[in-house]
Amino acid sequence: MKKLIFLVPFLTFLVSCSFVSKKVTALPLLGGDDLTTDSIVFDKDQNHVTVHIYVDYPVGGNAILVNAIAEYIDEIMGGTYEGDLTNGQEVIAGYGQQEWNHMQDEYREMTADMDPEYISGIGFYSSYEIRKVYETDQVVTYVTDNDTYLGGAHGMQYQTGVTFRKSDGRRFGYDMMRNLGTEAFGQLTKQGLKDYFHEGLSEEVSDEDLKSYLLTEDDVNFLSRPNVEPYMLEEGVLFIYQPYEIAPYAAGMPTYVVSYDKIKPFLTNTAKKMLGK
Repeated sequence: MKKLIFLVPFLTFLVSCSFVSKKVTALPLLGGDDLTTDSIVFDKDQNHVTVHIYVDYPVGGNAILVNAIAEYIDEIMGGTYEGDLTNGQEVIAGYGQQEWNHMQDEYREMTADMDPEYISGIGFYSSYEIRKVYETDQVVTYVTDNDTYLGGAHGMQYQTGVTFRKSDGRRFGYDMMRNLGTEAFGQLTKQGLKDYFHEGLSEEVSDEDLKSYLLTEDDVNFLSRPNVEPYMLEEGVLFIYQPYEIAPYAAGMPTYVVSYDKIKPFLTNTAKKMLGK
């Protein structure tokens, strides 16, 4: 899942403002309920400002879980929506227009005193994609990717994720883990980062190599864990650092997955029961 960030010219969408909705049936919940989602899209490209939003919005199944996921989406988008969260189309339309208005204000402020010919080549861009990426009969994981460009040397990107327990909608992150300050866990972090930076290289990454790739002064055996919460995937638990958090911008978002057999000693009993591990 390695992601490198490059300077990309401003993107232009062919559709000015549109919505797409497609219902998808997911795995059955315990108790016989089905979790269903609508794929909702908002695209608006006007006056040098583009906003793109894609959301796998929950629309049916366990009411507690559906509400928990809807609240998560609302919070990711800003947590200001005062209407009915069960109407995903209106929620995303509201946040899409709000984001476009904000970006338009930012654009006008930045270009107010610029030469008109120079302004014609500048465009602002904001993208949110909130997707369901993993699901079992016990848990479901959502991941949010955000990309923003505000006219600087490069855009900014971040990714966050959360795992929900289906039975009650509880969110899990670092609270599903224990013994994170141990040397053994530090070795998992170090190896995960070595694997990330090794991609595309012919030789293994040494401790000294890893140190040279990072911005931190921490001992590579006891590196700070990512600020954002880890989340569950089919292959294991994913950890991700945001741009500039531990490495230069050109390094992207250092990401690694620890397989369940290796992460098991660091999971709480609650997490093990959820995963059947």
